[in-house]
Amino acid sequence: MTASINATMKYPSVLLEDIDSVSKVDCSDTSVSITFNNQADYDETSKDWPASDFVLFTNHLGDCDTDNQRGLYIVNSVTRDDKTLTVVAASTKSTFDNSTSEMTIDYTKPASTKRQITQTWFADMPGNLVLNDDPLKKSLSISVNEPKLGGDLSVSGHLHFSWLKLKPTSFYVDVDLGLSASANVKVSAGLSYDNDVYTFSPASLTISAFSIPGILDVGPALAFTMGVEVAASGTVEISADLSATISNGHAHIDFLDSKNTVTSGWDPVYTHAVNVSAAVEAQVNPFVELTAEMAVSFLGGLLDLSSGVKARPTLINVFSLQAQFNIDNANNVTIPASTDETCVNGVWFSSAFDFIVTAFVTQFYEIEVYRLDVPIYKSGCWTWAPDVIDGTAKPTA
Repeated sequence: MTASINATMKYPSVLLEDIDSVSKVDCSDTSVSITFNNQADYDETSKDWPASDFVLFTNHLGDCDTDNQRGLYIVNSVTRDDKTLTVVAASTKSTFDNSTSEMTIDYTKPASTKRQITQTWFADMPGNLVLNDDPLKKSLSISVNEPKLGGDLSVSGHLHFSWLKLKPTSFYVDVDLGLSASANVKVSAGLSYDNDVYTFSPASLTISAFSIPGILDVGPALAFTMGVEVAASGTVEISADLSATISNGHAHIDFLDSKNTVTSGWDPVYTHAVNVSAAVEAQVNPFVELTAEMAVSFLGGLLDLSSGVKARPTLINVFSLQAQFNIDNANNVTIPASTDETCVNGVWFSSAFDFIVTAFVTQFYEIEVYRLDVPIYKSGCWTWAPDVIDGTAKPTA
Protein backbone atom coordinates (compact mmCIF):
# COMPACT_ATOMS: atom_id res chain seq x y z
CA MET A 1 0.00 0.00 0.00
CA THR A 2 1.04 3.57 -0.62
CA ALA A 3 -0.37 6.46 1.35
CA SER A 4 0.05 10.17 1.86
CA ILE A 5 -0.99 12.23 4.87
CA ASN A 6 -1.47 15.98 4.99
CA ALA A 7 -2.20 17.40 8.43
CA THR A 8 -2.88 20.93 9.57
CA MET A 9 -1.27 21.17 12.98
CA LYS A 10 -2.55 23.29 15.84
CA TYR A 11 1.04 24.05 16.85
CA PRO A 12 4.42 24.45 15.15
CA SER A 13 5.99 21.00 14.79
CA VAL A 14 9.42 19.40 14.72
CA LEU A 15 10.02 15.94 13.19
CA LEU A 16 13.07 14.52 14.94
CA GLU A 17 13.37 11.77 12.30
CA ASP A 18 14.28 14.46 9.75
CA ILE A 19 17.34 15.58 11.78
CA ASP A 20 20.25 13.27 10.99
CA SER A 21 22.42 14.56 13.84
CA VAL A 22 19.98 13.41 16.57
CA SER A 23 21.88 10.57 18.23
CA LYS A 24 19.69 9.84 21.23
CA VAL A 25 16.16 10.48 22.46
CA ASP A 26 14.83 9.67 25.93
CA CYS A 27 11.24 10.19 27.01
CA SER A 28 9.52 10.28 30.38
CA ASP A 29 6.06 11.26 31.55
CA THR A 30 7.14 14.87 31.80
CA SER A 31 9.94 15.46 29.29
CA VAL A 32 11.70 14.57 26.03
CA SER A 33 15.51 14.68 26.04
CA ILE A 34 17.23 15.04 22.64
CA THR A 35 21.00 14.64 22.24
CA PHE A 36 22.87 15.81 19.12
CA ASN A 37 26.21 14.74 17.70
CA ASN A 38 26.69 17.93 15.70
CA GLN A 39 27.36 21.32 17.25
CA ALA A 40 25.93 23.33 14.37
CA ASP A 41 22.61 21.50 14.40
CA TYR A 42 22.39 21.78 18.18
CA ASP A 43 22.99 25.54 17.98
CA GLU A 44 20.36 25.83 15.24
CA THR A 45 17.65 24.60 17.63
CA SER A 46 17.99 27.75 19.74
CA LYS A 47 17.22 29.84 16.66
CA ASP A 48 14.56 27.74 14.91
CA TRP A 49 12.67 25.97 17.68
CA PRO A 50 10.01 27.90 19.61
CA ALA A 51 10.55 28.36 23.33
CA SER A 52 7.21 26.63 24.08
CA ASP A 53 3.89 25.49 22.63
CA PHE A 54 5.16 23.31 19.82
CA VAL A 55 4.96 19.59 18.98
CA LEU A 56 7.83 17.12 18.88
CA PHE A 57 7.35 14.05 16.69
CA THR A 58 9.41 11.03 17.75
CA ASN A 59 9.92 7.92 15.65
CA HIS A 60 11.66 4.75 16.91
CA LEU A 61 14.20 6.53 19.08
CA GLY A 62 14.41 5.65 22.76
CA ASP A 63 11.21 4.65 24.55
CA CYS A 64 9.08 7.45 23.15
CA ASP A 65 6.67 5.50 20.92
CA THR A 66 5.46 2.03 20.12
CA ASP A 67 6.58 0.00 17.12
CA ASN A 68 5.66 1.56 13.79
CA GLN A 69 4.04 4.56 15.43
CA ARG A 70 5.14 8.10 16.02
CA GLY A 71 5.01 9.78 19.39
CA LEU A 72 3.57 13.29 19.74
CA TYR A 73 4.65 15.54 22.62
CA ILE A 74 3.44 19.09 23.28
CA VAL A 75 6.34 21.13 24.61
CA ASN A 76 5.76 23.54 27.49
CA SER A 77 9.33 24.82 27.92
CA VAL A 78 12.91 24.09 26.78
CA THR A 79 16.27 23.91 28.60
CA ARG A 80 19.69 23.20 27.08
CA ASP A 81 22.92 21.54 28.18
CA ASP A 82 25.66 22.98 25.96
CA LYS A 83 28.28 20.52 27.26
CA THR A 84 26.38 17.41 26.19
CA LEU A 85 24.56 19.03 23.24
CA THR A 86 21.24 18.05 24.80
CA VAL A 87 17.87 19.76 24.59
CA VAL A 88 15.38 18.88 27.33
CA ALA A 89 11.79 19.70 26.49
CA ALA A 90 9.32 19.72 29.38
CA SER A 91 6.31 18.18 27.67
CA THR A 92 3.16 16.07 27.83
CA LYS A 93 2.29 13.22 25.50
CA SER A 94 -0.43 14.03 23.00
CA THR A 95 -2.41 12.42 20.15
CA PHE A 96 -3.22 13.33 16.57
CA ASP A 97 -6.75 14.40 17.40
CA ASN A 98 -5.47 16.79 20.10
CA SER A 99 -2.61 18.15 18.01
CA THR A 100 -4.16 18.62 14.58
CA SER A 101 -7.13 20.60 13.33
CA GLU A 102 -7.54 18.75 10.03
CA MET A 103 -6.10 15.66 8.38
CA THR A 104 -6.33 14.37 4.81
CA ILE A 105 -5.33 10.80 3.94
CA ASP A 106 -5.09 9.29 0.46
CA TYR A 107 -4.26 5.61 0.12
CA THR A 108 -4.13 3.03 -2.62
CA LYS A 109 -3.60 -0.68 -3.03
CA PRO A 110 -1.70 -0.79 -6.34
CA ALA A 111 -2.94 -3.05 -9.11
CA SER A 112 0.29 -5.02 -8.97
CA THR A 113 -0.67 -6.26 -5.51
CA LYS A 114 -4.16 -7.46 -6.35
CA ARG A 115 -5.00 -10.70 -4.63
CA GLN A 116 -6.16 -13.33 -7.07
CA ILE A 117 -7.96 -16.46 -5.92
CA THR A 118 -5.78 -19.18 -7.33
CA GLN A 119 -6.36 -22.52 -8.99
CA THR A 120 -5.33 -24.14 -5.75
CA TRP A 121 -8.29 -22.52 -4.07
CA PHE A 122 -10.50 -23.75 -6.90
CA ALA A 123 -9.20 -27.27 -6.40
CA ASP A 124 -10.23 -27.17 -2.75
CA MET A 125 -13.87 -26.77 -3.73
CA PRO A 126 -16.04 -29.89 -3.55
CA GLY A 127 -16.91 -31.33 -6.93
CA ASN A 128 -20.56 -31.59 -5.93
CA LEU A 129 -22.25 -29.28 -3.43
CA VAL A 130 -25.59 -30.19 -1.87
CA LEU A 131 -27.45 -26.98 -1.13
CA ASN A 132 -30.61 -28.19 0.60
CA ASP A 133 -30.34 -29.80 4.02
CA ASP A 134 -33.91 -29.23 5.22
CA PRO A 135 -35.15 -32.54 6.72
CA LEU A 136 -38.72 -31.50 5.86
CA LYS A 137 -37.88 -31.40 2.16
CA LYS A 138 -36.49 -34.88 1.60
CA SER A 139 -38.07 -35.11 -1.86
CA LEU A 140 -36.16 -32.02 -3.05
CA SER A 141 -32.59 -32.42 -4.21
CA ILE A 142 -30.49 -29.41 -5.18
CA SER A 143 -26.84 -29.72 -6.10
CA VAL A 144 -24.13 -27.66 -7.76
CA ASN A 145 -21.64 -29.58 -9.88
CA GLU A 146 -18.04 -28.50 -10.48
CA PRO A 147 -18.41 -24.94 -9.16
CA LYS A 148 -15.65 -22.47 -9.93
CA LEU A 149 -15.33 -19.05 -8.37
CA GLY A 150 -12.63 -16.42 -8.50
CA GLY A 151 -12.12 -12.74 -8.01
CA ASP A 152 -9.69 -9.89 -7.53
CA LEU A 153 -9.84 -6.60 -5.73
CA SER A 154 -8.01 -3.30 -5.77
CA VAL A 155 -8.86 -0.49 -3.34
CA SER A 156 -7.97 3.17 -2.97
CA GLY A 157 -9.52 5.82 -0.79
CA HIS A 158 -9.62 9.35 0.56
CA LEU A 159 -10.47 10.70 4.01
CA HIS A 160 -10.57 14.30 5.19
CA PHE A 161 -11.36 14.72 8.88
CA SER A 162 -11.92 18.00 10.69
CA TRP A 163 -11.54 18.10 14.46
CA LEU A 164 -13.07 21.54 14.49
CA LYS A 165 -16.28 19.99 13.14
CA LEU A 166 -15.63 16.64 14.84
CA LYS A 167 -16.54 14.73 11.70
CA PRO A 168 -15.25 13.72 8.27
CA THR A 169 -15.93 16.27 5.55
CA SER A 170 -14.93 13.93 2.70
CA PHE A 171 -14.70 10.15 2.83
CA TYR A 172 -14.83 7.69 -0.07
CA VAL A 173 -13.29 4.53 -1.47
CA ASP A 174 -12.76 3.41 -5.07
CA VAL A 175 -13.08 -0.31 -5.75
CA ASP A 176 -11.94 -2.22 -8.83
CA LEU A 177 -13.43 -5.69 -8.86
CA GLY A 178 -13.23 -8.78 -11.03
CA LEU A 179 -15.38 -11.91 -10.93
CA SER A 180 -15.21 -15.28 -12.63
CA ALA A 181 -17.81 -17.92 -11.82
CA SER A 182 -19.41 -21.02 -13.32
CA ALA A 183 -21.65 -23.79 -12.05
CA ASN A 184 -24.12 -26.45 -13.14
CA VAL A 185 -27.21 -26.55 -10.92
CA LYS A 186 -29.41 -29.65 -10.81
CA VAL A 187 -32.83 -29.67 -9.16
CA SER A 188 -34.94 -32.77 -8.60
CA ALA A 189 -38.37 -32.11 -7.08
CA GLY A 190 -40.82 -34.84 -6.05
CA LEU A 191 -43.48 -32.45 -4.77
CA SER A 192 -44.65 -28.89 -5.20
CA TYR A 193 -42.47 -26.24 -3.58
CA ASP A 194 -42.91 -22.52 -3.16
CA ASN A 195 -40.14 -20.09 -3.88
CA ASP A 196 -37.14 -20.69 -1.66
CA VAL A 197 -33.54 -19.61 -2.00
CA TYR A 198 -30.80 -22.15 -1.28
CA THR A 199 -27.27 -20.85 -0.87
CA PHE A 200 -23.77 -22.05 -0.13
CA SER A 201 -20.88 -19.80 0.85
CA PRO A 202 -17.83 -21.79 -0.19
CA ALA A 203 -15.12 -19.36 0.79
CA SER A 204 -14.05 -15.92 1.82
CA LEU A 205 -10.69 -14.28 1.43
CA THR A 206 -9.36 -11.64 3.78
CA ILE A 207 -6.75 -9.57 2.01
CA SER A 208 -3.89 -8.48 4.23
CA ALA A 209 -5.06 -5.34 5.97
CA PHE A 210 -3.04 -2.25 5.26
CA SER A 211 -2.34 0.24 7.97
CA ILE A 212 -0.95 3.65 8.75
CA PRO A 213 -0.01 2.81 12.35
CA GLY A 214 -1.99 4.73 14.89
CA ILE A 215 -3.95 6.57 12.21
CA LEU A 216 -5.76 4.38 9.68
CA ASP A 217 -6.51 0.67 9.29
CA VAL A 218 -8.24 -0.73 6.19
CA GLY A 219 -9.24 -4.38 6.00
CA PRO A 220 -10.48 -5.51 2.55
CA ALA A 221 -12.15 -8.89 2.08
CA LEU A 222 -13.85 -10.92 -0.65
CA ALA A 223 -16.77 -13.26 0.06
CA PHE A 224 -18.47 -15.61 -2.39
CA THR A 225 -21.95 -17.10 -2.35
CA MET A 226 -23.59 -19.41 -4.85
CA GLY A 227 -27.16 -20.57 -4.82
CA VAL A 228 -30.40 -21.21 -6.63
CA GLU A 229 -33.97 -19.98 -6.28
CA VAL A 230 -36.42 -22.84 -6.78
CA ALA A 231 -40.17 -23.13 -7.29
CA ALA A 232 -41.96 -26.19 -8.73
CA SER A 233 -45.58 -27.33 -9.10
CA GLY A 234 -44.82 -31.05 -9.28
CA THR A 235 -42.30 -33.78 -10.01
CA VAL A 236 -39.56 -32.47 -12.27
CA GLU A 237 -35.82 -32.50 -12.90
CA ILE A 238 -34.17 -29.35 -14.16
CA SER A 239 -30.57 -28.68 -15.03
CA ALA A 240 -29.24 -25.15 -15.52
CA ASP A 241 -25.75 -23.93 -16.39
CA LEU A 242 -24.45 -20.44 -15.69
CA SER A 243 -21.04 -18.91 -16.19
CA ALA A 244 -20.21 -15.23 -15.91
CA THR A 245 -17.06 -13.13 -16.05
CA ILE A 246 -16.73 -9.47 -15.13
CA SER A 247 -13.28 -7.98 -15.51
CA ASN A 248 -13.82 -4.21 -15.40
CA GLY A 249 -16.10 -3.43 -12.49
CA HIS A 250 -15.50 -0.11 -10.76
CA ALA A 251 -17.41 1.50 -7.89
CA HIS A 252 -16.90 4.87 -6.23
CA ILE A 253 -18.50 4.59 -2.79
CA ASP A 254 -19.13 7.77 -0.84
CA PHE A 255 -19.46 7.10 2.90
CA LEU A 256 -21.23 10.39 3.55
CA ASP A 257 -23.66 10.80 0.65
CA SER A 258 -25.20 7.95 -1.34
CA LYS A 259 -25.97 10.37 -4.20
CA ASN A 260 -22.24 10.53 -4.93
CA THR A 261 -21.88 6.74 -5.14
CA VAL A 262 -21.46 5.78 -8.80
CA THR A 263 -20.17 2.90 -10.92
CA SER A 264 -18.65 2.25 -14.33
CA GLY A 265 -17.68 -0.78 -16.34
CA TRP A 266 -19.44 -3.96 -15.21
CA ASP A 267 -19.65 -5.53 -18.68
CA PRO A 268 -20.52 -9.18 -18.04
CA VAL A 269 -19.66 -12.02 -20.40
CA TYR A 270 -21.90 -15.01 -19.76
CA THR A 271 -23.03 -18.39 -21.10
CA HIS A 272 -26.15 -20.35 -20.24
CA ALA A 273 -28.10 -23.57 -20.83
CA VAL A 274 -31.19 -25.21 -19.38
CA ASN A 275 -32.90 -28.62 -19.62
CA VAL A 276 -36.17 -29.84 -18.09
CA SER A 277 -37.71 -33.31 -17.75
CA ALA A 278 -41.46 -32.72 -17.30
CA ALA A 279 -44.24 -30.30 -18.21
CA VAL A 280 -44.74 -28.44 -14.92
CA GLU A 281 -44.77 -24.86 -13.80
CA ALA A 282 -41.36 -24.20 -12.34
CA GLN A 283 -38.63 -21.69 -11.79
CA VAL A 284 -34.92 -22.40 -11.37
CA ASN A 285 -32.68 -19.36 -11.01
CA PRO A 286 -29.01 -20.12 -10.31
CA PHE A 287 -26.84 -17.25 -9.15
CA VAL A 288 -23.42 -16.39 -7.79
CA GLU A 289 -22.58 -13.39 -5.64
CA LEU A 290 -19.28 -11.70 -4.94
CA THR A 291 -19.07 -9.19 -2.09
CA ALA A 292 -16.04 -6.96 -1.70
CA GLU A 293 -16.07 -5.27 1.70
CA MET A 294 -13.75 -2.74 3.31
CA ALA A 295 -13.64 -2.11 7.05
CA VAL A 296 -12.10 1.26 7.88
CA SER A 297 -10.94 2.35 11.34
CA PHE A 298 -9.55 5.84 11.92
CA LEU A 299 -7.52 6.81 14.98
CA GLY A 300 -8.24 3.63 16.91
CA GLY A 301 -12.00 3.69 16.38
CA LEU A 302 -12.79 7.40 16.42
CA LEU A 303 -14.33 6.63 13.04
CA ASP A 304 -15.24 2.98 12.43
CA LEU A 305 -17.21 2.13 9.28
CA SER A 306 -17.49 -0.58 6.65
CA SER A 307 -18.52 -0.35 3.02
CA GLY A 308 -18.53 -2.53 -0.02
CA VAL A 309 -20.01 -3.62 -3.31
CA LYS A 310 -21.95 -6.76 -4.28
CA ALA A 311 -22.04 -8.19 -7.80
CA ARG A 312 -24.72 -10.82 -8.49
CA PRO A 313 -25.29 -12.45 -11.90
CA THR A 314 -28.42 -14.63 -12.11
CA LEU A 315 -29.91 -16.85 -14.82
CA ILE A 316 -33.71 -16.75 -14.54
CA ASN A 317 -35.66 -19.66 -16.09
CA VAL A 318 -39.45 -19.82 -15.95
CA PHE A 319 -41.69 -22.66 -17.19
CA SER A 320 -45.45 -22.14 -17.30
CA LEU A 321 -48.45 -24.19 -18.40
CA GLN A 322 -50.70 -21.16 -18.85
CA ALA A 323 -48.28 -18.69 -20.43
CA GLN A 324 -48.53 -16.48 -17.37
CA PHE A 325 -44.98 -15.66 -16.33
CA ASN A 326 -45.78 -14.06 -13.01
CA ILE A 327 -43.77 -16.27 -10.65
CA ASP A 328 -41.98 -14.00 -8.22
CA ASN A 329 -38.20 -13.99 -8.07
CA ALA A 330 -35.74 -12.43 -5.68
CA ASN A 331 -34.33 -10.16 -8.40
CA ASN A 332 -37.75 -8.63 -9.17
CA VAL A 333 -37.35 -9.37 -12.86
CA THR A 334 -40.62 -9.26 -14.81
CA ILE A 335 -40.94 -11.85 -17.56
CA PRO A 336 -43.80 -10.94 -19.90
CA ALA A 337 -46.50 -13.42 -20.88
CA SER A 338 -46.66 -14.59 -24.47
CA THR A 339 -49.34 -13.11 -26.73
CA ASP A 340 -50.30 -16.64 -27.74
CA GLU A 341 -52.64 -18.17 -25.14
CA THR A 342 -52.22 -21.81 -26.20
CA CYS A 343 -49.24 -24.09 -26.37
CA VAL A 344 -50.08 -27.51 -27.79
CA ASN A 345 -48.00 -30.39 -26.39
CA GLY A 346 -45.69 -28.07 -24.58
CA VAL A 347 -45.01 -25.54 -21.85
CA TRP A 348 -44.23 -21.90 -22.09
CA PHE A 349 -40.63 -21.03 -21.38
CA SER A 350 -38.76 -17.79 -20.94
CA SER A 351 -35.24 -17.05 -19.80
CA ALA A 352 -33.27 -13.94 -18.89
CA PHE A 353 -29.82 -13.00 -17.64
CA ASP A 354 -29.95 -10.58 -14.75
CA PHE A 355 -26.93 -8.77 -13.30
CA ILE A 356 -27.22 -6.47 -10.29
CA VAL A 357 -24.54 -4.42 -8.54
CA THR A 358 -25.30 -2.87 -5.16
CA ALA A 359 -23.10 -0.58 -3.08
CA PHE A 360 -23.42 -0.15 0.65
CA VAL A 361 -22.12 1.62 3.71
CA THR A 362 -23.17 -0.81 6.41
CA GLN A 363 -24.18 1.79 8.97
CA PHE A 364 -26.00 4.12 6.55
CA TYR A 365 -27.34 2.78 3.24
CA GLU A 366 -27.48 0.11 0.53
CA ILE A 367 -28.40 1.12 -3.03
CA GLU A 368 -28.60 -0.53 -6.44
CA VAL A 369 -26.02 1.18 -8.65
CA TYR A 370 -26.09 -0.99 -11.77
CA ARG A 371 -28.60 -3.36 -13.33
CA LEU A 372 -28.62 -5.33 -16.56
CA ASP A 373 -31.64 -7.42 -17.63
CA VAL A 374 -31.05 -9.27 -20.88
CA PRO A 375 -33.76 -11.51 -22.40
CA ILE A 376 -32.19 -14.78 -23.53
CA TYR A 377 -35.28 -16.50 -24.91
CA LYS A 378 -38.44 -14.54 -25.52
CA SER A 379 -41.59 -16.05 -24.07
CA GLY A 380 -42.48 -18.98 -26.27
CA CYS A 381 -43.41 -22.62 -26.51
CA TRP A 382 -41.08 -25.43 -25.48
CA THR A 383 -42.33 -28.22 -27.72
CA TRP A 384 -43.00 -31.41 -25.79
CA ALA A 385 -43.01 -35.03 -26.92
CA PRO A 386 -42.62 -38.35 -25.03
CA ASP A 387 -39.29 -39.12 -26.66
CA VAL A 388 -37.65 -35.99 -25.28
CA ILE A 389 -38.65 -36.35 -21.64
CA ASP A 390 -35.01 -36.99 -20.86
CA GLY A 391 -33.75 -33.57 -19.91
CA THR A 392 -32.60 -32.65 -23.42
CA ALA A 393 -35.61 -30.71 -24.63
CA LYS A 394 -34.77 -27.38 -26.20
CA PRO A 395 -36.89 -24.24 -26.65
CA THR A 396 -38.18 -23.48 -30.12
CA ALA A 397 -38.34 -19.75 -29.63
